[in-house]
Amino acid sequence: MGDTWTVNYLPADGGRLTGKIEVTSDDVRFDALYDSSNAEIVKGILGAAGSFAASGGHVAYVKDTGTEFSVVLPRTDIAAAEQVKKGLMKRAVITMKDGSEFVFDYGMLSPKKLVAAVNG
Repeated sequence: MGDTWTVNYLPADGGRLTGKIEVTSDDVRFDALYDSSNAEIVKGILGAAGSFAASGGHVAYVKDTGTEFSVVLPRTDIAAAEQVKKGLMKRAVITMKDGSEFVFDYGMLSPKKLVAAVNG
């Protein structure tokens, strides 16, 4: 069992998926609840083309069953996590050892505990 937060995943190609992120001893897992973007690039969380765009192109970390969308980041592949502030919005950015980044927006709330859990 791990710690869980409700966040927005911001794919590199645009869009916004709202869901739950859980940090466990084995991985960091984001499960999308719904598409909360205004972008046309991500029409939903269904379909392989949509999931590839929604993942920001990081298909190795994406799990798509056709009805559910997840991003699973193995702890052994994570290089670091950091807090990034953009305007009033606060984000947790997880950088993988291959250099790819996954951005999770926490709105105006501090992602300090989420970042600490990932780096822990």
